[in-house]
Amino acid sequence: MATIRVLDAADADAFRALRLEALRDSPTAFGASHDDEVHFTRGDLVHRVEPTKDSWLLAAFDDESAMVGCIGWYRDRGAKVSHKSHIWGMYVTPRHRRKGIACALVMDLIARGKSNTGVTQIELFVAAGNSSAACLYESVDTSG
Repeated sequence: MATIRVLDAADADAFRALRLEALRDSPTAFGASHDDEVHFTRGDLVHRVEPTKDSWLLAAFDDESAMVGCIGWYRDRGAKVSHKSHIWGMYVTPRHRRKGIACALVMDLIARGKSNTGVTQIELFVAAGNSSAACLYESVDTSG
């Protein structure tokens, strides 16, 4: 099974490689585009990857310590919406799919999200036609 942990600035280059792969491999699954993100600077990526109390990225690493999956979380800001948070950027490399990594990432994210004081809602969007993602999210037990 994969090792899952929160990313930090030292992971920026590995995250960039995985993110660009995701945008090439599954362009309709993301709101972002490869053509836009390929131009992000290393500083942009370090800022994106550096965890805060209101946003972080989780990644799964295989036995060789290669990043093989990721998922992001952020919390809305503002008094009336700070109870809401969001999942973004879920991706697992094709050769590591169907091994439970995606489910493990989602469950870890939910547990971490629920542990944030005041967060009562975690939202996500699935692109129309992405039935495998919809099935994954529907299968996750969120009662725990």
